[in-house]
Amino acid sequence: MKKYFYALGFIFIFTIQLKAQEIPNHSFENWTNNKPDNWATSNQTIPLLGTFNAVSKENADPQQGSASVKLSVLSINIPFSGTYRLPGLLTLGKLNIDVAAQTASVTGGIPFTVTPEKLTGYYKYYPANNDQCALGWGLTRWANGTRDTIGYGLIDTNVVLNTWTYFEIPLRYHKPLTPDTMNILFLNSNPLDGRDHTGTNMWIDNLSFVYGNVGIEGVSFSEQMCIYAQPNASQLILSSAFTKPENLDISLINMGGTETRRWKRTMAQSTEYLDISNLKPGTYVIRITSGSRLIDTRKISILR
Repeated sequence: MKKYFYALGFIFIFTIQLKAQEIPNHSFENWTNNKPDNWATSNQTIPLLGTFNAVSKENADPQQGSASVKLSVLSINIPFSGTYRLPGLLTLGKLNIDVAAQTASVTGGIPFTVTPEKLTGYYKYYPANNDQCALGWGLTRWANGTRDTIGYGLIDTNVVLNTWTYFEIPLRYHKPLTPDTMNILFLNSNPLDGRDHTGTNMWIDNLSFVYGNVGIEGVSFSEQMCIYAQPNASQLILSSAFTKPENLDISLINMGGTETRRWKRTMAQSTEYLDISNLKPGTYVIRITSGSRLIDTRKISILR
């Protein structure tokens, strides 16, 4: 499909430990009228031609439970118009497809207010005619009349996978904001290369989120200094936007008032990485000063 939505327009910098939210119908056990509950599909009903299920329930070899979801590429012959390919597409957002016009769009998602580290799951893939699939997810937030992309993660492959294969897609965070919407999208075919991929199949099952090990109190950041946490909790990341170099004293203090780490950095518009890999789990306070001026202070919880 020439104008098909192929890659999520939706990356990890900070993790906020809130109550985890899960993926609805994550193992595709629940179906209504040939559609997995809570998910939108590319299935189409065309008058006089019938129903074309590019997304279907598969009971033969689930990775977990009693069912998985199968995404196929179908050929649709429309009289006086031509033959069109319908790829298998699955999303938590709103999906609009016009088969005859060969256009599609994906918008929105489900309400979501936390920041997972990665999406994981299992898939099998059998591409026809050197096809390629895409698996992705993203977080967004509605602000000032537009939808901001907070972060996204995407992988694509043309590798044949005849057995269930584990995947994980880290989220790359663009903006240090709390999301209000999450979307996941699976597309089993590349509709842009002009080839006939009829017969391409992909199976998905057992999705889940992985949440990070570091929590940073607060989600608002000053214009001059941002404090993030690496997903594996081995480093803190400081990003600065000072108009001139600042000589910073950075202290990490435990709840007993003992300074456990101290760094000195000169920063202007730059990024610094602070090693916290050997710290014990617990709550700490990071304090950043420049001379007598307080730049930032906030709590950090290490949970691993």
